[in-house]
Amino acid sequence: MRTVCWARLGSSAPMGQQIHEAELSRALAGYAGGRWAVRERSLVSLRSGVGGRRVPLRLVWAAPFPLAAAAGSLLYGRADLVHRLDLRCPPSITREVVTVHDLPPLRFDDEGSLPSWGARSARAAALVICPSEFAAAEARALLGVTRTRVVPNGVDLTRAEAAPFSDAELDSLGIALPFVLHAGGATKRKNLAALAAAWPAVLAEHPDARLVLCGPPHPRRDELFATVANARYLGHRDSTFVARLMRTAAAVVVPSTYEGFGLPALEAMAAGTPVVAAARGALPEVCGDGAALLVEPTPAELARGIGETLAGGDPVDARVAAGLRRAREFTWEHAARATASVYDEAIGERV
Repeated sequence: MRTVCWARLGSSAPMGQQIHEAELSRALAGYAGGRWAVRERSLVSLRSGVGGRRVPLRLVWAAPFPLAAAAGSLLYGRADLVHRLDLRCPPSITREVVTVHDLPPLRFDDEGSLPSWGARSARAAALVICPSEFAAAEARALLGVTRTRVVPNGVDLTRAEAAPFSDAELDSLGIALPFVLHAGGATKRKNLAALAAAWPAVLAEHPDARLVLCGPPHPRRDELFATVANARYLGHRDSTFVARLMRTAAAVVVPSTYEGFGLPALEAMAAGTPVVAAARGALPEVCGDGAALLVEPTPAELARGIGETLAGGDPVDARVAAGLRRAREFTWEHAARATASVYDEAIGERV
């Protein structure tokens, strides 16, 4: 059996990327092929409050490529292959596979930055894994890589069995039916400004509707929704809580202008909840034909899409049925098999 060292960044606020890592790790461990043993290295900054191997990440990010690769090799130890699940993890001199979910730091000014050696290290990798064709095109255009492989994320299909919140539970949370859910971050690309501007138009037609938001705390969200009627922020919640919210919601809205995959849309489809999503980034690719209502990411179009979904009827029911079928196409077991195949290809390829 060959050994692959997983290099990942620890996080105090797990989001889609961390869900991807945890689920893929579980699926690889149970993969019947048994060709690869995974050894994980979770890296955190020196001042992080999260468990993991402490590394002076800012110094490594600013270091020349050969020095960063030497540091990575020391951190990861001996392995047949290194899989960096984040482009910000130090590279190594061992043959590598790199996952690039998307590249918002190269598109938006509020998404941080990549290490000085980020693009070079991606080009040096044997193969680059991306979760969508959109993300792969971004990697080729912005990083100059040529060897990309698309391995879509999976989804936990048991979300369809999550228990909806009872009236008493909803009351304790300060929300009521019907509500529209946004679950995610609040950086510019998440397009919450358009959602906040759209909501009064939704209320004009559906005055009893509520807007529920959850995700890591962010001052932009607080400012945008401070005076928006019938809107409530529930904080950053774990995946089980969010699954129950999705099962209870009348709709899930994903207004993002840029997503490398768009896991909340897929999770909502798996939960049997109607999805209104922006026709941008990888969202049309993930949602497929007829499984979500795709709209332009403007206030007027978001309001129209949410309003039509709240009105219900046969078209909405048809999208829910299509969404459930679409979600069944995305499994972590398939992602594990595809990832193991990428490992096999990387070991056998002459770069």
